[in-house]
Amino acid sequence: MASPQGGITVSRVGTRVRGPQVSTVGTGTLETDVLSAVLDAYRAALHEEDLAETSRGHVSAAVRERLQVLRGKLRESLRECASLPTAEIARRLRLLAEVDSRLHSIAEQDAESRLSELVRIHESLVRLRELESPQQLMEAAPRELCRACGFTRAMISTVRGSHWVPQVLEVVDGADPDADARRQYLSGNRIQLAHMLLETEMVRRRIPVLMSHPSSDPRTYKPIVDAMESTSYVGAPIVPTDRTIGFFHADRYGQELPVSARDRDNLWVFAEHFGLLYERAVLVERMERQRTELRHVLSGVAEALDDLCDADIMLARGERPPESAQAPWVREARSRIESLLTAREREVLELMADGSTNTQIAEVLIVSEGTVKSHVKRILRKLHVSNRAEAVARYLHLMARERRMART
Repeated sequence: MASPQGGITVSRVGTRVRGPQVSTVGTGTLETDVLSAVLDAYRAALHEEDLAETSRGHVSAAVRERLQVLRGKLRESLRECASLPTAEIARRLRLLAEVDSRLHSIAEQDAESRLSELVRIHESLVRLRELESPQQLMEAAPRELCRACGFTRAMISTVRGSHWVPQVLEVVDGADPDADARRQYLSGNRIQLAHMLLETEMVRRRIPVLMSHPSSDPRTYKPIVDAMESTSYVGAPIVPTDRTIGFFHADRYGQELPVSARDRDNLWVFAEHFGLLYERAVLVERMERQRTELRHVLSGVAEALDDLCDADIMLARGERPPESAQAPWVREARSRIESLLTAREREVLELMADGSTNTQIAEVLIVSEGTVKSHVKRILRKLHVSNRAEAVARYLHLMARERRMART
């Protein structure tokens, strides 16, 4: 649709208004600058609206505020334009209508995207709920955060005493070509929770943050800001109980749109629900450990009672009950192992200590290799070790320590 010469020119793609243009012919003294600024703000809003659709982001608050302020100035110019030609007044009215339409379109898009974001966050949390261990949750959470909220990078960190420690950095494919180098830099970093640091405030106040200019803000930790090259980011604490145990950080690296207040709020929703999932996983793991240990204790009590009931009664005078032929240190060492492991697990551990493979152990015990692997996995967990070698070393160390204790 085109206006007469010197008026507004509007083109449409689909149902979206594209690029109104206002002539400066006959606009008077003012108004040239105001109308030009309105057009610039309109185009900026339209551009960010397109970006928001493609990258699941949000039109920035600065662009909206500028468009709203200029809309007010345009209205003021209409109140004072009695001396202008009717055609010029009509052109300004059309421009005002276009600006109002753009602001309404942005608000409508926000409402629709908000519902979609909450649905995606819910779906990500459902997937996380299916994971079995706290470690699996930590590994998967940054990936699900990017998936739900449209971030290109997300990081989870833990709080340990007076330090925070980056743990897992997720980068969307193609968003950051230096992702591996950044992970390498973050690995092993321990950052002091110093006074006035933004992360320190998250620990104390337990609220999310939006950092629009991290390179110039004195509250940011500059080594990581420089290494990550982030121009804006959001952060939220993980607070499952009454203490902050970690953070999420996220940004839109590689996208033209910066993070917004809506991104901050979405991250907070995700972090709060993740904290509850993590607490649940920790409690389930602890209960499983206690149940296993209790089962072993009760099993030992039951075996002792069976032995007591089945023991032969002997008629003797002044004769001490016979003792086991095993040396005392062996009995004590075995009692420690027996308190942790089942009889079958002890057999597997002893064969492991002899150097047997899973296949050889399966042949000796006449079970499947899969069953042996399950026993080995439980042995590692109960002995708090990460591999077979450490399990054997722990077993031999325990036996040697008991032997030394028996000699003293």
